[in-house]
Formats: sequence, C-alpha cells, structure tokens
Amino acid sequence: MKRLKQGCIYLLILVVLSAGAALLFWDLGAECVSVLQTGRGGADYFLTASGEEGDVYALGRRDGRYVIAVGDENGRRLAHWDLTAEGLPAKSRPAALYAASGGAVYLGLYDTGSSAARLQLFRITDRGRSAELLLNEACAGATLTEQMAGTRLSAFSEVDSVVTFAVLDQGGAQFYRRTGAASGLELGERVAGADLTAALALPDGSVLTASGGTLRRSDRGERSLAQGAVITELLRAGTGVYCVDGASLKVFYADYADWQPYPILDLEKDGCELDRCMDLTVTRSGAALLLMEDGQLLTDRGGGLTDLSGMLFRPAWQCALILAGLALGVLAVSGGVWYAVCGRRRLQLALLVRWGVLTAAAAALAAGGLARCWAEPAAQAAGERSALELIETAAALELRSDAAWDGGLAVRLGGALAAAEDGMDTDCAVSVYERRDGAWYLTESNTAVPAGTRAELSGGYRAALAGQAGASGQASQLLRRESESRALCCWTDGGRMLTVDADISAAVARSRAESGWMSGALGALAALMTALALACLCAVTSGVRRVSRGMTRLTAGERGVSVRLDSGDELAALADSFTALSRTMEDMERDRSSLAESYRRFVPERVLSLLGKTSIQEVDKQTVVCRELAAMTISFSFPDEVYEKSGRELFDYVNEILERTAPIVTRSGGAVFNFAYDGYDAVFEGGSAAAVSTAVAVQQETLEINRRREERGEPPVTLRIALDEGSVMIGVVGDETQIEPTSISSSFSAARHLVALCGQLQASILCTEKVIAGAEGYGSRYMGKLREGGALIRTYEIFDGDPYEVRKLKEQTGGQFSEGVYALYAQDFSGAKRVFLKLVHQNADDGGARYYLYLADRLEKHPETEISLDPDR
Repeated sequence: MKRLKQGCIYLLILVVLSAGAALLFWDLGAECVSVLQTGRGGADYFLTASGEEGDVYALGRRDGRYVIAVGDENGRRLAHWDLTAEGLPAKSRPAALYAASGGAVYLGLYDTGSSAARLQLFRITDRGRSAELLLNEACAGATLTEQMAGTRLSAFSEVDSVVTFAVLDQGGAQFYRRTGAASGLELGERVAGADLTAALALPDGSVLTASGGTLRRSDRGERSLAQGAVITELLRAGTGVYCVDGASLKVFYADYADWQPYPILDLEKDGCELDRCMDLTVTRSGAALLLMEDGQLLTDRGGGLTDLSGMLFRPAWQCALILAGLALGVLAVSGGVWYAVCGRRRLQLALLVRWGVLTAAAAALAAGGLARCWAEPAAQAAGERSALELIETAAALELRSDAAWDGGLAVRLGGALAAAEDGMDTDCAVSVYERRDGAWYLTESNTAVPAGTRAELSGGYRAALAGQAGASGQASQLLRRESESRALCCWTDGGRMLTVDADISAAVARSRAESGWMSGALGALAALMTALALACLCAVTSGVRRVSRGMTRLTAGERGVSVRLDSGDELAALADSFTALSRTMEDMERDRSSLAESYRRFVPERVLSLLGKTSIQEVDKQTVVCRELAAMTISFSFPDEVYEKSGRELFDYVNEILERTAPIVTRSGGAVFNFAYDGYDAVFEGGSAAAVSTAVAVQQETLEINRRREERGEPPVTLRIALDEGSVMIGVVGDETQIEPTSISSSFSAARHLVALCGQLQASILCTEKVIAGAEGYGSRYMGKLREGGALIRTYEIFDGDPYEVRKLKEQTGGQFSEGVYALYAQDFSGAKRVFLKLVHQNADDGGARYYLYLADRLEKHPETEISLDPDR
C-alpha cells in the first residue's frame, strides 16, 4: 500500500511537470515533432538565392528574428545564421537576397517601422553577426504595397568582387556598385524607362534591362524572348544571362556572344503546384529554385524535381535528441521532487508548501492550457474573421459597379482596404486576372508584378483559389505563419478573377489585445482558486510560518527582524522571545561592525589582501608573504618655523598632507605602510607603471595643496618621492599585545637613499632603472649612478610632477643635461662643467644641473674620487 501511494505521487508529479514543460517548450517541441513527422519545421521562409559554388541560401524568420539557412545542391544543411547584428530594422519586409563571394550575403529589407517605408540594403557577414548598411532610400506611395512596388531591388551581379545592382523606381533603373569595404556604394548609370521589370549589369560594363518580353542591352540593341513573354527575373551566370518568362513559365538563356535567347527549362511539371510557389529564382547552373508556401524548397534541373527542404530545418537526429533531452529532464526533475517529498524521510514540508504548490501548479497549468488551446485560437479566429469580412465587404462594394472590371480595380480596392478604419496595415496586394488558353494571366495589380505574368508566378495561391471559387463565385483561405497572418480571397466572374492577398497580422494582434480579458479572466480564476486554498492553509500555519520566516532571515544575516502575533497564546510568547533575541543580536552585530571598522583603520583591507587574508582575525606574527612589487617612499617637510609651532597645529599640517596624498595611492591600487610625521611607504601590485602614474598624481596634488596653503597664508610643503622595484616581504611585527603591518625590502633602502638625494638634486621624483620602463609617456631624464649596498644603481628623474615652467625647461634642455652627465662619467670634467654652467644660466631652478656643476668641479679637483651621485657614501 505504501509503495502504491508513492507510485501514485510520482505519477502525479510527472504529469504536472510534463504539462508544465509542454507549455514552456511548446514551440520548440512542436517544431521537433513536425520535423520528425513531415521533415519540415515551424520557421517561415520567404526568399532563396544561389551562391557561386552551388550553395543554396534561404531567408526566413524565427522568434521574430531573421535567419538564413545554407545548404548544398543536394539539400544537406551546411550552416544556419541567426541575424543578430545591430542596425537591422525591428519591423520590416524582405525585399531581396543575394549570395556574394567570400561568404557575404546582401539582404534587402523594407523598413516598415514608420508610415513611409524605406528600402534598405545590408551586407551581412560574420555569419549574421555583422551588418553594413549600404542603401537607405525612401519609398514613394500612399500604401505600403505601392511603396514596395514603386521602389524595389533588381538583379545583382558580381565581377572580381565588385557587386553591382539596380534600384527600380517609377522613372527607370538606377545602378549602384560596391567595389570595396572602404568605398561603400558608388553611383552608377541610370537607365530611363517607366515599364522596366528587371535590370542587370554585365561584365563588360554594359547594362541589360527588361521590359515586357524584350531585353535591351546598351551595346547590342534589343532581343525578344517570345510572343507575349513577360520577363520577371534576370540572373548573370558564366558567359550569359538567365531570364524567367512569367507568361510561359519558362527559363531562357542568352549567351553574350550570339545574344539570342533560347528556352532551356520549362517550369510546368507534373507534381509541381506552381500556384503554391512563394519565391522563384534561378541558380548559376540554370536550375530553378522554388520556395513553396508550406516551407518546401524544390530545385528543378529540367529532368525532375529535387526536394531540398532538409536544409531549412534542424536534422531529424537533432530533433530526436532535443525531445529525448526534454523527456529525460522531466523524468529527472520528477524523480528529484519525488525524492524530496517522499524519499528523504528527514525533509519536512509544511502543509502550505506541499498542498499550496500543488494547487498553484494545477491552477496555473489549467489556466495556461485553456489560454493556449482556447483563448488564443479564439482571439486569432475572431481577428481573421473580422479581417475577412472587411475584405469581402470592400470587394463587394467595388464589384457592384457595372464598370468594375474595366480598369483601375486593383488600385481602387487596395486603397479602400488601406483607408478602412480597421485597415490591413496598408499591405494589400490586389490583382486582376484574365483566363486565356486554360491559364490565368495578370491584367492589372497594385504590386510590382508586370501585366501578362501567369498567376502561378505573381504571388502564388491564385490558381488554387480560382479552382475553389469555380467559374463564378468566391473562395477564401488563411495563411498562418509564425511571423505573419495573411488572408487570401478570390472572386471569379467567368474568365475574370479578382484576388486580394492582405497582411492581417495587425487585425489579429488587435483582436488578441481586445480579447486579452479572456486570458486575464483565466489567470484571475486560477489566482482565486489558489488564494482560497492558501487561505485555508494559512489559517492553520500562519503563525508558525511567520516565526519560521523570521528565523530564516535572522540566520541569513539580516538584523532588526521582529515578529508580532496577537494570538495571545504560546505562539505570541514565542514571537516576543524571538524579537528580543533579534534585537540582542543586532546590538552585538553593531558592536562587532564598529570594532571591525576600527581594526580596518589600523590594518586596511588592501594590506590584508596582500597578506592573502580576508579578516584581521586571521593575521598573526607568522603571517609573512614575499612578492615582486613596486616600492614607493614619500617624504615631506615644512619650513623650520613650522616645527616650532604648537603640537595641534603641526599635527593638522601633517594630517592634511597625509589625507590629501594617501587616498591617491590607495585608489591607484597601492597599499600604504609606516605612516610617520614626515612621510610613509607604499607598495604596488600593478608594477612600475602604476607606481609612476601615482607618484606624478601625488606631486600634482602637492602643487594644488601649496596653492591653497598660499591662499590661506600658510607655509608650503616640500614633498619628495622615490621609486624602486623588487622583492618585498610583507608581514606583521610587534609583541603579544600589539602588532602592526610592515614591509621589508632592499628596494625601500634604495628608495630612502633616493629620497635623501632628492633634496640635493631638488628633484620631485627619483627612480631606479627597474622603474623607468613604466614611465613611458612621462617626462624623465637620466641622472647618473648612485652607490647602494656596494653596487651602482642607475638613477632617473621624473619631472612631470614639477611646476609647468620648470617642467618645460627640463624638457627643452634634456639633451644637454644628458650630454653633461655622460661627459662627467667619461671623466671630461671641464666639458661637463661648461655644459652644466650653461644649463644653470638657462634654468636657475634646475637643482640637478647645479648639483652636477658642483660635482664636476669637485671631481676636477679630486679626480681620484669615485664618480657617483653620492661620492661621500
């Protein structure tokens, strides 16, 4: 009995989680199931193109974003691009797709984000992650359909990586070419002609245009395909041009040499419903690519049709793995939940959690299932129904007139639908056809499709709808896709046919918005049911849960937690005791935080980080680290009379300097040690570059300090800095009752020696040869050698922190100063004296030049003395 109960609980958990997973991953699961069942998924595809190597490209949309599927001529999927590049319009219609060399794709879009559409052309690279905007042209017209028909992209061609294309408008064709990444688009030739249906640039620089069934080549005159032909597409391939005749449904080829078009492919075949064709293009090998409205991609090479649909969607094995992964995930999560509820004996769940979660999950699943399976379909059906009624009413009003079929019907009906109060988002393709020789031919349209085109190549769907309507009647069809919803309506009157292809996505969206109350009502009902169940549970467990939540917050580190219950029983006493405990812990935490803050004033967090510790409690006299660091020694002093002042005023002066300069060191990543009345030490993990930039910043801050002290009538401060780099030991020293951090290194010995030398050289910043590499970009000069610990150390001055006038003079005389230093070390003391005497005359504030003048004079008198910056050492 016990095992049966546990098994039932597991099944219940499995059912609930399976339903939840189905709702969460509905689209992904439906696509995988569709691929396994039919070989086709849920993405919408609009355009196709062929690459130079025979690759096939298809443009589609999934989850509101454009995608490009790439496959080979056998339908094997090679790549899948998600167009994630910035700059692509959020609301758009596809216009053209062209696969160029080098893996680039040219994508034409109509930006429909505003009332006036714009034709944009992007060059897509990096598998869809980069998009270069090449063309952004406004479209003229009252409706979106007229705008797209009046400004459109024609055939692309490429010769030696130069891509050329044409933009067709009401006045003719304007050619553009892109010769390179740096040049962008270049304006080419313009060909006049109000009836052009296609235009193409040829390799020899001439242009080819199509009007009706006539080809006009700028250097070879005219050629006609056949009687009554209508050229709808041109494609350059090899040494000739492919032409698609929309009237005969044939593909023609014209060689550049003889320039005589002849048919090579007949598109009408058994088993091929061209009336379901959404896009047709010709590959460079002369085959036809047909994208059908059900997501099927076919290629026609003359002998038969080949299905390439496998390249458009995920492979079947991948879909099977996804479904298996989802199933295993549900099973694993169900097992985990069952173990938490039943298998782990020590886990106790409150009634509110156990039954409240179950009730909420059941209510949410019921509401979600009803919303997806009933509310959303009902709202979509209502929007589609209202759109169809609007189309039928507008068409009935136009067809009521006796002269309705005489001309202008397409433009009138398209304008009436776009101007209606519930307009079709201004995108309504209206066409009028005439039946001749057993086929339907376009006579007028508000789109760019030329008159005379067979119905099968003028947008698809027409012939099938005409068959449904019969000789005289009406037929309607809805096309539901992920990215749009379209209404297809057809009226026949003997040998005449009127069709409307309208985008009703806006009407469906409005209907869903207006019907949102149904989903809201379902959600409210689910919330009400859950609330009632929870209220019953809360009446029993509310007091215990409040105390439990308070304890959880308290143990999580939150302070000031209080629980108040007015039940007047033991539970209220427990809440009062808990509140008292919380206040006591809050006081203890406040005292501990204050103590820790006081500790951090003596041992900063930066020092703890260098020691590899996180708390002062972890530090003892055995805490020692040795690291390669940049060492800095800062020394400052005031005039002698300052040190004769009262102790309080002197300490104020000292603290002012420390408070203004030490934070600069800390912000730059330095750790400060050994505060004293005349300076402090610091180390840097960032190396010499960080130490140099900090030293310059401190000296510049000192200039600002002295400026303000002068305004207050206070004596200035003199600050010297020395820098070295090397191995530094950091640890703590002291006795059992008091310890403090310190640093020990030969680098500090050298730095303190340099600080002492700063006074003789009147230098603001001195550093060793190890540090000067980090002074790139700062003004510096070589000062000579200094004896330290039995070795001579090359010493440099960094003068970027000096006053502006002194710094400029040192920059200007840097070459002369170096000449004098090298002359001195070459024992040319008289030559060195002449150089430094000249420098002193030029810049009396150059302490280094004055010191070297003294040193050169001394060495000239005592040549046996060692040559160094500190000869007495």
